Amino acid sequence: MINFLFEAVSLKRLKRTGWQVLGGGNEESVAEHSYMVAVISFLLADQMGADVKKTLIMALFHDLTEARIGDVHKLADLYVKTDEKLAEKDAFGSVGKIGKELMDICAEYRNKKTIESKIVHDADVLALCIELKSLFERDDHHAKEWFDANGKRLVLEESKNILQELKEADSQDWWKKEREMIHKNYRK
Repeated sequence: MINFLFEAVSLKRLKRTGWQVLGGGNEESVAEHSYMVAVISFLLADQMGADVKKTLIMALFHDLTEARIGDVHKLADLYVKTDEKLAEKDAFGSVGKIGKELMDICAEYRNKKTIESKIVHDADVLALCIELKSLFERDDHHAKEWFDANGKRLVLEESKNILQELKEADSQDWWKKEREMIHKNYRK
């Protein structure tokens, strides 16, 4: 089990490579991305009445194989072929019976047929779009292009609604009331 944990922790050090192709501006790790995918997946699964436990497990482990195959960005996908199933088998094989369950859940994720797998796929896209939103708010027009293109990948109406809210939102509004209080206190 300890080797599995060391493998999982390596995702904290593994940077998502698409940001480099986009021109920098973000240093997100695979683990940071997976956390946001899990948060979004949890909210969508609860809202949609899906199996929350399965959805969270799927979200948590959907990118674990990147510890072995790396984070292959979309441009590299045109040229590089990876064996994700073999990477899953080798990674999850070290944790016994639960490893088989994790492989089954990851296979379900890849098939994109169940509500849980659709939720996690959409959450994966939404997590990216949230990062892109903060970049194009700072006038990165390339981030806006990728935001728009990735938004078209969403399949669930609930996810499309979140994307629409995201388009209209300001990434700093979550603490707007508190900022106003802080500014008011400065004037005292």
